[in-house]
Amino acid sequence: MRDWMTWMRPMTTPRNGRGAARVARLAALAAIWIGLPVSARAQEAETPEANGALRVFVDCRGRFCDFDFLRREVSFVDYVRDRRDAQVHVLMISQETGAGGRNFVLDFIGRGEFEGMDDRQEVSTAPQIPEEEVLERVSRAIGLGLARYVAQTPTADRLRVVEDEGLGERAAAGPQDDPWDFWVFRTSIEASVEGEDRQNQLSLDGTLSANRVTEKHKLEMSVDGRYEREEFEVDDSTTVKSIERDYEFESLAVWSIGAHWSVGAEANVEHSSFRNQDLAIRIAPALEYNLFRYEDSERKQLTLLYTLGFNSFNWKEPTLFGETSERRFDQSLRASLAVKQAWGEAGGELQASHFLDEPARHRFDARVFARLRVVRGLSFDVSVEGSRVRDQINLPVGDATEEEILLEIRELETGFEYDLSVGFSYTFGSIFNNVVNPRFEGGGGGGRRF
Repeated sequence: MRDWMTWMRPMTTPRNGRGAARVARLAALAAIWIGLPVSARAQEAETPEANGALRVFVDCRGRFCDFDFLRREVSFVDYVRDRRDAQVHVLMISQETGAGGRNFVLDFIGRGEFEGMDDRQEVSTAPQIPEEEVLERVSRAIGLGLARYVAQTPTADRLRVVEDEGLGERAAAGPQDDPWDFWVFRTSIEASVEGEDRQNQLSLDGTLSANRVTEKHKLEMSVDGRYEREEFEVDDSTTVKSIERDYEFESLAVWSIGAHWSVGAEANVEHSSFRNQDLAIRIAPALEYNLFRYEDSERKQLTLLYTLGFNSFNWKEPTLFGETSERRFDQSLRASLAVKQAWGEAGGELQASHFLDEPARHRFDARVFARLRVVRGLSFDVSVEGSRVRDQINLPVGDATEEEILLEIRELETGFEYDLSVGFSYTFGSIFNNVVNPRFEGGGGGGRRF
């Protein structure tokens, strides 16, 4: 998604001496610090009527949230930067469909005089259609959803309804309409070579997947492979080489058994030089319960997932515990929460797992994230992840070499892992966000060329 924020650039002063420049900078800073609260209160207290057009805040993220395209296609409303200035808040959430397309859910949330006047539109697209056509269909649905609100504004008499022939709704396709019986196949192969005078790199990646998704069943299978070779010339007599190979087969089968319950099984076969796995096999039946109905998953989910797995390990090198192969059962329980609302989105996940024959070999994972609109113009993003690691039965005996550590080609012993990300953004000024001006953006995704 393109950045909709308007950033304030620092003001410059003429070169009339260091003293004058310093005074000018101090004055500018003082004006900003004094003026910001006043400006914020002024915006809270008064919302301009502008030209009487409906004020709309569009809330979306991701690849198909092309705001410039939307402003060109749906130009009969005023777009605002903050939901508190809007008369209608449009919340767009998209999810991938079983066939590889997208399903867009558009919630229209009335504000102010339209409080309680809410609506919803849905758009589903096939995986083969061009991205521009996807954007056109989403924009058309947004325009259609806004029509009932615009009808109650002064701009209503300047609009007319035009019927586009051939766009009538069709019934959902059934198995009898699909010669592929809902099976979708994808494959990709990628090779890259990089080099310079004293180092070079070769990498090969390949993926093949087959999925079949219906309302009652889900079946997913994929094969992934990666080969990477790196070579570094340290000096005239020393050359460091590293080779990493990873191959994996994954499969998942799920059956719906009601509005809240699902049962399934997963199977994995893996070879990983990084994890010291010559061959690792895991088969695990699973049971999931969703506190909310699965039909409401685009806005909220609270799930409990339990798995009981059988593992077979053949190690490339003997482990710290003297094992070259092992057979173990494990179990895990994961609780996940995700909420997407007009105020932002938030969620978290807790997971605990251990080997049944040795509970001391366990792992706890926790993750919390939030993207919140705190007050007018101020947004807060936070993501925290942490793990307590006590299940590294795969580590080979012996210390890792300096090359293995620096090149990250071998898993190292650790007792914990963590990741913390925090960010704020604040925007102030004009509430309107209608103008599209792509000049000096380079024509390739909005980035400057300089």
